[in-house]
Amino acid sequence: MSISNAKRWNELCELQITIMGNLANRFPERRENLESVASGWKSIQKQLQQNKTPVL
Repeated sequence: MSISNAKRWNELCELQITIMGNLANRFPERRENLESVASGWKSIQKQLQQNKTPVL
């Protein structure tokens, strides 16, 4: 089942991934945690691109 607003969710995922990357560069001591959060957003984005309902 596809999500009706998948395009917007994809945009939000991209924004969150970018924000997490910027924060990781600014706060290297938090890099591991921020990369973990970004990985979760990437997983959601990948599922959306495959027309799947995202599952965490």
